Amino acid sequence: MTNPQKIVIAALSLVAITILAGLGCAIAYLFLGSTALPDTEPEIIARQAPAALAEAPLTPTATPQPTTTSLPPTATPEPTATGTRVVTVTVPPTPTPTRANCEDDINNFEASGLITNEQVQDYLRRTIPLDHLENCREIRYIPQQAAAHGTAISGTFIPVYREIYVYANTASLRGVDDLLDTLVHEVGHNVHYNIRRDNFALDVEWSALYQDSLKTYRETGMGFVSTYAQTNKYEDFAETYMAYVRAPEILKYYNLNKYEFMRQHIFNGFEYEP
Repeated sequence: MTNPQKIVIAALSLVAITILAGLGCAIAYLFLGSTALPDTEPEIIARQAPAALAEAPLTPTATPQPTTTSLPPTATPEPTATGTRVVTVTVPPTPTPTRANCEDDINNFEASGLITNEQVQDYLRRTIPLDHLENCREIRYIPQQAAAHGTAISGTFIPVYREIYVYANTASLRGVDDLLDTLVHEVGHNVHYNIRRDNFALDVEWSALYQDSLKTYRETGMGFVSTYAQTNKYEDFAETYMAYVRAPEILKYYNLNKYEFMRQHIFNGFEYEP
């Protein structure tokens, strides 16, 4: 075989090898491409989910609503109530606190036979600063008596649900004035709860006033606007708040320092007529 023939044969062999290699690559590409997983729809949703969740507003957990035939859910009060005004529970703030305002969530007061929902709403709007109802979800009248640890109560503030209940307690609710006293007392609990959450220094100042009142009471019998106010600093705040709004002269007489605390820190200088 001559040299030119050898060159031709080698060239043809190289071309044949190249063609076979190309065909092999094409077959392998087609086979592998047909078994690859596509970018499926669930994967796309999973990538979009975090952004969607971040934009979604927090919705407060639905809470059970009391009916006219059963008492609303209550937690064990701390401490035990010794009067007939209110039971309040000291608990940490709710994980998802609402910024609601119960000005427009006033319910069932017609059942009292003393006052309507609209009249309660009008009284609060004319009398109480609107921000004092912040974080409160509902004010509701319950047309039956209630008690805690065997003690009759006329109202309850439930921090977990941020709701206010006023009960048909015949021992204390003898008329509209008694009902409004209880209602304003409960609003005072809501105000104090907001202070405890948002203004620790102011709550410390109030605690000091409560301790001073205990000392004053032991020495002179003064310092508190009611016997029930001596229960703890929470009831003292609510009773003092109620007295500032409903009976300012009595608060001035029993504790001028507490009157000034309410005037300066809680009501921004506004004073009520006796």
